[in-house]
Amino acid sequence: MNSNLNLSRGPRLKKNSAEQGATLVIALVMLLLLLMLAITGMRAITLESRIAANLLEQQQLFEVADGTLRDGERAIIGAYQGVRLVQCPDDAKSSMKDGVPCYVSEAKADSLALSTNFEKGVEVEGFNDKGPNGFWYPRYIETVCPKGMSSTSALNLATTGCSEYYEVNAQSTRKIGSTNCGPDALCLRSSINQFIK
Repeated sequence: MNSNLNLSRGPRLKKNSAEQGATLVIALVMLLLLLMLAITGMRAITLESRIAANLLEQQQLFEVADGTLRDGERAIIGAYQGVRLVQCPDDAKSSMKDGVPCYVSEAKADSLALSTNFEKGVEVEGFNDKGPNGFWYPRYIETVCPKGMSSTSALNLATTGCSEYYEVNAQSTRKIGSTNCGPDALCLRSSINQFIK
């Protein structure tokens, strides 16, 4: 009787051990799949975090550049409305001369075309110390006078009743000091006019 019992238990034990081996393989495959899903999820979260950080950075740069552009426009047509700007001296370090804006070059005679140069840019204060820096500078475009009036041709100075057009360039950057527009600086440009009294 003992021999019959031993014979019947032997095949069952082999079958159970084979089933346990298959369960172990299936469990390891499932664990591997869960690990792959976790890694994919972490990569997606990391990518989304980077995208959100870049969008926030771009928004901050845009807001500072826009605020800087508006500051430059206000400086030209706000406090000095009706006053013609003069060209900045060659040795000027800023496009503000004795607290009055001056233009750095003429847009029509610009050999750089649409390029910018913020070496004489005015740094705008009032932004967060940890935020981007803002710089602006104006360029002269042209003087337009109503019919029957003209600007003084020799000096190209506006007379009363004429309008002068200026281009205002602004940038925001996290670098120390101004830099070229591109990956390190976001730049904006606008044109404004003012009526000469």
